Amino acid sequence: MTRNAIASILALAALALAVLAPTRSTAAPPEQPIRYTHKVHVTDYKLDCRFCHVYATKSASAGIPSVAKCMMCHRTIATDRPEIKKLAQYWKEKKPIPWVRVTELQEYTYFPHFRMVTYGKVPCLTCHPGIDRDDIAVQRQEFGMGWCLTCHRGRGVSIDCWTCHI
Repeated sequence: MTRNAIASILALAALALAVLAPTRSTAAPPEQPIRYTHKVHVTDYKLDCRFCHVYATKSASAGIPSVAKCMMCHRTIATDRPEIKKLAQYWKEKKPIPWVRVTELQEYTYFPHFRMVTYGKVPCLTCHPGIDRDDIAVQRQEFGMGWCLTCHRGRGVSIDCWTCHI
């Protein structure tokens, strides 16, 4: 085998590992500035995910709720709780909450939420299983290419490379 053939095989193996490697593990959740619970909002009070993540149906990103959105309810609800007091302080100081991103994708992946949510009618919990019961948001699903392809094939949608890799 020639030196170029070996180099090509190693390069392809490295590329395959990079493409097939899952994103962030499901290890410990990151420290957040406010202890936000999806369980209370989604499971207990039955809020639709899209109530807070307003861009999920119209943008590539689902978006993080603004402080103003949170304060729509928390000007009057649970105002005596420590985490709501933190929220109110951000509101008072007119500062955004510096949330730490929980869900990560590979940099070379284009994941348009609106296509999945609006056109694909993919429920949020398909990609974010269990988040509706989380007191602290955790990424449980690793978004490896095999997982995505299984879903695409199961739904009969395109598996063309350029659908997700631009």
